Amino acid sequence: MTTVETTSSTAGFTRSAMIACAAISPLTVAVSLLLGPFDATAEGEPYIRAIVADLGAYALWSWVAALGAVTLIPAIFAVSKVARSGRPALGLVGMILAFAMALPFGLTSDDTIYAAAKAGLDVPTTNRLVTELSEGMPTSILGFTFFLSLLGFVLLGVAALRSAAPKWAAIAMIVAPFLIPVAWIAGLPGAVGGVAWLVFTAAATGIALALPSR
Repeated sequence: MTTVETTSSTAGFTRSAMIACAAISPLTVAVSLLLGPFDATAEGEPYIRAIVADLGAYALWSWVAALGAVTLIPAIFAVSKVARSGRPALGLVGMILAFAMALPFGLTSDDTIYAAAKAGLDVPTTNRLVTELSEGMPTSILGFTFFLSLLGFVLLGVAALRSAAPKWAAIAMIVAPFLIPVAWIAGLPGAVGGVAWLVFTAAATGIALALPSR
């Protein structure tokens, strides 16, 4: 039976790449909330009008979001690998739930608004379209899987408490998912959500740094 051995240089690159993804993916969300031209916690027509008023800026931030999406899966793997080394069963459950964040259930509301504006739809019509897509589709219930993914990251944080990850990182991973929805639920500025995602970024990076070198 032939086995394939991973060289130390390859293993080191893989570890570094996974750590980088663990930092980059949530950081793109934080940067979008803190520096983006649209207040992400606004809703309805005011939010649509803000995007339409500066439609040209959307292209840059859509690429930032794409970078976050591309690096999300390896980021989840990085955090999960460390967490599962602490509590394998709990880490596995957390990883499965966390992957709900990476599932492509459809266009985001921002994509829909951008496409509608390019097609010449007015704001009230666009608002009805966004509402229907988010609430009236047969698969609309899947939008709630975002909260399941946050629960998954909480479980990963709990599992990471028994791993080689720094305790502060594991605790931050437990706390951050509870902070993330607060800005939207309480109607606070998007910057508040950005700070929550910075906490998440620190937690994910801190846990990923405990990845073994081989």
